[in-house]
Amino acid sequence: MRRKWLLAVLLNVLIVSSADRESAGIQITAPEKAAVVRPGTLMKLKIGIPSGLPVAMVTYTLLEGDLALEEKVERPLSTASDMAPFEAEMLLPQEAVGSYRLLAVAQVKERRGFYILFDETFFQVSPEAPLLALRAESPVRFINTIGEVQMLGVRGVYGDRIVRDLTSGSAGTVYRSSNEAVVRVNGDGRAQAVGMGTAEITAQNQGKEDKIRAVVEVRDAENRPPVADAGPDQTVRQGTRVRLDAIASADPEGENPFYYWSQVRGMPVDLLEPLSLRPYFTSPVVLRPHVLRFRLIVRDKEEAESFPAYVNVTVIP
Repeated sequence: MRRKWLLAVLLNVLIVSSADRESAGIQITAPEKAAVVRPGTLMKLKIGIPSGLPVAMVTYTLLEGDLALEEKVERPLSTASDMAPFEAEMLLPQEAVGSYRLLAVAQVKERRGFYILFDETFFQVSPEAPLLALRAESPVRFINTIGEVQMLGVRGVYGDRIVRDLTSGSAGTVYRSSNEAVVRVNGDGRAQAVGMGTAEITAQNQGKEDKIRAVVEVRDAENRPPVADAGPDQTVRQGTRVRLDAIASADPEGENPFYYWSQVRGMPVDLLEPLSLRPYFTSPVVLRPHVLRFRLIVRDKEEAESFPAYVNVTVIP
């Protein structure tokens, strides 16, 4: 599993006492929250560490918006520092654009080993060069079943001659379907077949637009897609077992669907039984509230798929 690169740091973690935790904590100071950074920039990475906190190493990892770790083909950019003040630098890719998050994980010395503290910040990557045009992959064809979902493909051509992926809404792209009785689309760039026929999807970003022809000619026109419900948001204490719950999800045909959970924000946790109705994990150590965000997709046996549903779990000390 691709997230093993970071989950490995959680092995053999020692949880410190409440008194120790109250006097310790880290906070990312660079880049600043909601900062706007240019692609190709050598970005400074800094954290604030309370005086006397015995930090041994800090690892910085760059993650894309609400993208799940298992969706990323390449290993995320990561760098580490094992010397105070634990500052580092990271070269942002020239093709980067949109919402990014930086995760800082600190290993703190303890008499019998280490424990983990973390912080996360969000910022925008915005090219200085203007967006000249959008180029969308077209047509998109649905041939299997009503409820089939496909990812759209939208690229931006910029004045610096770099083509960047603008499919996700986190990169500023918005979508509109000419006929939602045939196909509908969400902010993630997912298109879902709803009925037989054709429709036109308009992708827009910074005043530029392109059209995507959607054709629904499926073999199974009677099937209906399941609906995902990831349950209500939760607030939990650190170090506790947390269960996610898809019990309110449903399939219109009354079949037992398949569940696919993934984490899209916060300190990566070891999510156990992620293909079950009610997966679970142990909440991480925190010094102030932190949000972990999870995504649920539900599929039926005909491979019709729900649009994603999300749930936030706020972990408090």
